[in-house]
Amino acid sequence: MVFGEWCWAVAPLMAAAIVGPAYGQSQPVADPTKTANQPAGPPQDQPPSAAPSAFTYTITYDLDLLHNLTGGRSQGPGHADLLKASAGYDGNLQGHDGLTGIVSLEHTFGSTFTADRVGGFQAVTAAEAQPTATRLYEAWLQQDFLGGAAGLKAGLIDLNTTFDVQETAALFLNAVDGTGAELADTGPNGPSIYPATSLAVNGFWRPDENSTLQLGVFDATAGDPRHRGAFVAVKLDGALVIAQAERRFGDAARIEAGAWAYSNRFPALDQFRPDGAPREIRGDTGLYGLVEGRLMARGDQGGGLSGWLRAGLANGDINPVRDYLGTGLVLSGTFPGRDKDEAGLGVNSSGFGRGAEVAALAQGRVSHGRETVLEATYRYALKDWLSLQPDLEYVARPYGDPRTPNALVAALRLALTWSK
Repeated sequence: MVFGEWCWAVAPLMAAAIVGPAYGQSQPVADPTKTANQPAGPPQDQPPSAAPSAFTYTITYDLDLLHNLTGGRSQGPGHADLLKASAGYDGNLQGHDGLTGIVSLEHTFGSTFTADRVGGFQAVTAAEAQPTATRLYEAWLQQDFLGGAAGLKAGLIDLNTTFDVQETAALFLNAVDGTGAELADTGPNGPSIYPATSLAVNGFWRPDENSTLQLGVFDATAGDPRHRGAFVAVKLDGALVIAQAERRFGDAARIEAGAWAYSNRFPALDQFRPDGAPREIRGDTGLYGLVEGRLMARGDQGGGLSGWLRAGLANGDINPVRDYLGTGLVLSGTFPGRDKDEAGLGVNSSGFGRGAEVAALAQGRVSHGRETVLEATYRYALKDWLSLQPDLEYVARPYGDPRTPNALVAALRLALTWSK
C-alpha cells in the first residue's frame, strides 16, 4: 500500500477524534424514564459493573516530514512514517498472577532520507526503515515470580524495550537516542530492534525495589537479511547475549551499565586473507553505560529539567562505529498551562574505527574521525492522542567524510495514538 492510501486510511480516525469527544469513550445518556423534577425514589438494583478487560489495544502512527535545507548529498524534501498496532494481555485480571504478554504488528513505508539526502550514518529519524513492509514485530509472554521480584520473558522481543533504554532521550527523533550507535549496527542484520526482531529469552531479578539485573539471549540474526520485507523470519543462527545492571535513586536519577557479545564469526572490515577475502573474527563484543535524572524540579506537576549522558564501545575491526557518546537536556512543562509539552537539546557523536576507514576506501568513500549531530526539538501536545513536534538537526561531517558538507535538516513529526 502506498503512502497516500495509508493517509486516507488514517484520516477517518483523525476526523472523528478532532470533531468529537475523546475517541473510543462513551458519553452519558439521559434516562428517558425520569423527568427533570421527578423526586428521588428508593434505590433500585443496579447491574454489576463489568470486570476490566484483560486485553488492551493500541494503534500509533508517526509521520515525519523532512527537508534537507543545506549541505549533505542533496537538498530537498522527504518523509518517514510508521504505523503500529498492538494488543497487550494482563493475566492478573483473569486469575493468572504475574502473566503478561503482547502481540504487535508494524508497517514501515520505506525511507532512505538519511542516506540519500544527508549522506550520514546516524538516521535523522528512528522511523526510517527499508523496505516497505508489514511485519510481526513482537509476540511474547512474560511470567513473573516471587511477587514480581523475578521473571522470564520468551518470544519475539524488541531488545530496546528493556536493554539500553534512554528514558530522557526518548523525546528526540534521531535513531541513536533509542539504541546507541555502537550497538544498533551490529550483527548480521542488526540486533533485535526496529525494524526487525528475533526470538529471545529474557530474565530479570530485583534484589531490592531500586535495583534490577537482566540477562537476555537473542537469536543473532534479526529477521532475514536476504528478505528484509518478510512478515516473520526466524534464523536461529548464533546468539547475542546481553547483560545489564540498573540502579534507581527514587524518581530523581538512575544509572545502568551493560555488556553484550555475539557467538558468531564476523568478517573484519580492515583485515584480509592472502586471497583478498576478509579475515573472520569470532565474538563481537561491546559495553555501554548511562546516567540520567532530574536536574531541576518545577512545582508539583512532575515537570522540570532533566539530563542524560550515555557512552558505548564496540569492536572497531568488525563494526563501523568504535565508540559513541550522547548527551542532552529536556525541559518538561515548558510554559504555564503547557504541562505536557517538552523541549530538548541533544548532541550525539559516533566515532569510526580503522575498520570503517578501510571499508569506506574500498567503496570509493572517505570515512574517519566522527559524525556529530546537534538536535533541537519541541513536542507540542495538542491532545492526549495527538502531538506535533518541530525538530532541527545539524549533522557535522556526515559519515565521517570531510568531503560531504555539513547538513541542516528540518523536520515535523505528527504523532497519533489510539488506545482502548
